[in-house]
Amino acid sequence: MITKEMTLADVVKAYPNTIGFLNGLHLDYCCGGHEAISIAVREKGLDVEKFLAELNQVAARKTQQLDVHDDIESFKDLKVTEMLDDLEATHHVTDRKLMAETEELLNKILIVHYPHHGEMLTRLHHLYAGLKAELEEHFAKEEKLVFPLMRQHPHPDAETLALVQELETEHSGAGDVIKEIQELTDHFTPPADACPTFRHTYVVMEQLFDDIFIHIFKENSIAFPEYAEQE
Repeated sequence: MITKEMTLADVVKAYPNTIGFLNGLHLDYCCGGHEAISIAVREKGLDVEKFLAELNQVAARKTQQLDVHDDIESFKDLKVTEMLDDLEATHHVTDRKLMAETEELLNKILIVHYPHHGEMLTRLHHLYAGLKAELEEHFAKEEKLVFPLMRQHPHPDAETLALVQELETEHSGAGDVIKEIQELTDHFTPPADACPTFRHTYVVMEQLFDDIFIHIFKENSIAFPEYAEQE
């Protein structure tokens, strides 16, 4: 039973099949998912009791996205070092591929649709370029510095915990940029005159951000807390 005292991060950790429902309402369960539901939902202008009733119905149903549900459930059962290996082998690979594809597509539509959508696309291109650079640097920091330290120090020391906290701060920064992009694109709603490439760009970008949110959730709400408990 999900209650209003729980956080959205708690909900997704216990009921991964609610991710689609939360995404549909544009509710943040990863970077900003640590406020009580009663606060987070009210800030979105939603009725808390109605939201809870619908959320509990979704949680009770078997998900059609068993891959996401099973993925998070199996991830929770891993040892911390195995979690780090899994993150690098899955999300880091997927996100790098989708980032490169999004960049190529975005450059194409910036040129083709500049006459009619230049202002919006220029802003989108600028935001995305900054986000991509930050994520690439973040992944490198995880793979070459923080994750190796976590493996070397299974019982965390203060220095490693501080670096982990830096990663969480960087997650919040990336989440803020993604939310700005979502608002700019009206949550990836293409304009009426959008060509197939324009529409495909939004599809790929949304796939990328969905994966990034799950990626961040796994780190912030599962792997990093589990590691901190080994202190």
